[in-house]
Amino acid sequence: MDLLSLNPNTITVDLKHPATGAPLGVSVELQSLESDAVKAVERQLKNKALRAGRNTVTAEKIEDNTVAILSAAIVSWVFSGEANLGGDKKPACTDANKRKLLAVPALAKQIDSALGDDAAFFGN
Repeated sequence: MDLLSLNPNTITVDLKHPATGAPLGVSVELQSLESDAVKAVERQLKNKALRAGRNTVTAEKIEDNTVAILSAAIVSWVFSGEANLGGDKKPACTDANKRKLLAVPALAKQIDSALGDDAAFFGN
């Protein structure tokens, strides 16, 4: 096996209701946290923090950075059934809409959890 061919694929996560486990009608395609696109966002955030100097880290900034990284990992999504984002049944997968979705803690946790499963990105 050529070790240089070990590249992660995308995965699809079906979001579920946190209390019942019932599907919400939203499937989110995610790329690995090791993907070039996510790493580029991570480097931008680090460079910005380094330019800002010492003692500039706040809880809000950490949360914003986490949302930025999770957002970068979202490649696309499909809404079906009654699922909607603020009334929009077919929301475009834009940065603003990704942030709206990730503002729901239960959904952000599901996406974060899926991104933590490195092995899933190397499945067939």
